[in-house]
Amino acid sequence: MDPNGGDVIPHRQVALHCAASVVLLWMAGPPTQWWPLALVAIVPWLKLILMTGRLDRRGKWIIVAVSTLYWMVSLQGLRHAHPAIYVGWFALSAYLAVYHLLFIWLARRLIERKIGLQIAAPLAWMTTELVRNYLLSGISVLMLGHAMADVPAMIQIADLVGTYGVGWVVMVVNVAVVCVFSFWKGKVDRKSAITAIGIAIVYVVATLGYASYRLAEPTGKELATFLLLQRNEEVDYLQSQERELEIFEAYAKQAVEAVKRSEQTIDAVVWPESMFSGGAAWMVAADDMVVPAEAEMPAAEFAASIKEQQAYIERRARYLGELMIEGGIENDIQEKPPAFIAGCGVISFGENPESYSGVLHVDSSGNVASWYGKMHLVMFGEYIPILPWIPGANSLMPPGMGLATGEQPGRMPVGDTLVSPNICIETAVERVTGAQVHWPGLPSPDVVVTVTNDGWFDDSSLIEHHLRCVQLVAVGVRRPILSSANNGPTAWVDDRGAIVDRLERGENGQVIAKPTQNTRTSFYARIGDWPMRLLGLLTIVLAFVPGQRFTSTKA
Repeated sequence: MDPNGGDVIPHRQVALHCAASVVLLWMAGPPTQWWPLALVAIVPWLKLILMTGRLDRRGKWIIVAVSTLYWMVSLQGLRHAHPAIYVGWFALSAYLAVYHLLFIWLARRLIERKIGLQIAAPLAWMTTELVRNYLLSGISVLMLGHAMADVPAMIQIADLVGTYGVGWVVMVVNVAVVCVFSFWKGKVDRKSAITAIGIAIVYVVATLGYASYRLAEPTGKELATFLLLQRNEEVDYLQSQERELEIFEAYAKQAVEAVKRSEQTIDAVVWPESMFSGGAAWMVAADDMVVPAEAEMPAAEFAASIKEQQAYIERRARYLGELMIEGGIENDIQEKPPAFIAGCGVISFGENPESYSGVLHVDSSGNVASWYGKMHLVMFGEYIPILPWIPGANSLMPPGMGLATGEQPGRMPVGDTLVSPNICIETAVERVTGAQVHWPGLPSPDVVVTVTNDGWFDDSSLIEHHLRCVQLVAVGVRRPILSSANNGPTAWVDDRGAIVDRLERGENGQVIAKPTQNTRTSFYARIGDWPMRLLGLLTIVLAFVPGQRFTSTKA
């Protein structure tokens, strides 16, 4: 007997149930993508939640250990980026594993408060996903709702309640399954099983009914035509300027040839993250610019060098534009050079130099009209939590980390189409893109264009997980999302989350996208995740309200 009055749940049972859930969860997503398994993947954990007794310290460590293995396998693509990332890969996996333990603990606490599993499990799961979307900058990858990314009828509710709502419905189905199983085993009565099934049917029918309404809506007018570039260029943290120029030239050659071969006018060419730099970052001088000590030149001379760098990048862009309209196909429909929405490093010189992962908007005249600085950085990729505050620890960071964060979203007009630029992980943290689309004081964009460099992840399934995030975000904000990526995912995703066209991982090629307009601002983009925050707060409060110890099964 446990000293607190309850039996300890056998450790073997804990391990088996956790292992079953994580295996089913993994199989529901890439690379196998057997999405129906998501509807039963949480059942073993739910059975564990309903077990009489309590989890001791060793049982909790077992849950964390098994879940850490799940996250390490799911996110194993991270390890390819840099040897130092191995530590971050493990640390991130262990950190995310804690949320599975938190889910089990929260659900059991809610049941102690006489809340049925039909409500307790979805509330607990949603709360853990909410917390991990904010804590330590947040990450949305591998939310439960992402398993439904390729099932259009299941994901349309994301424009109301985000991926959280899709996951809620999936969890309700899991609860119905475990209640039926428990009824067969004689552990719950018929009424409880029928109630769980009835609730699941209501949720699924409502979800499908709403999807039927949204999917039947007519599409809007056609927007600008974008050419999305992708190559499989090997990248490295310690990349030489010569290698950066080599990558730029490969992309430039492909872009020129693709525009020349196109049978329709290309309004904008989209370059993946950092692929337009070519060893030359776009530089800007702030009003409070202080010349870096290592520059060793007067302020006027340094300012002139910045202008020279800007002129070089614009000359390069104009040259490419001229090549694109010379010697094209016989009908010669490309009358003027396309604009570029181009991933490029940016350095802003103020009191201190600040480096950004950026996107340049180069208009059809070859002039840089504006730039956007990435607002949400990659944990363990572009920054390491806490490290900057440890004396001397910055020297341990590989080159490329320690980037500055942008202050607000960008708006880049391509003809009559208004683009919201987005970089890498910003589509993998759905609240970020949602906020950018509905930013106070800025007009609503017609399309989100995201650039990324997933070449760091080799050909791992992490690329497919990233694309699933894009699909759910597209529904959540009801805007088409165009993704241009080194190594993938390069895809045209419409405002219903459907992949209209894409390139396979590692393929050299391009996608020509002509998205359609959706002028409606989704409920989720308008109010964000405030309903989920309130429910999450309520869940946490209920969990800490004193109550009886968990000693009996309650479905």
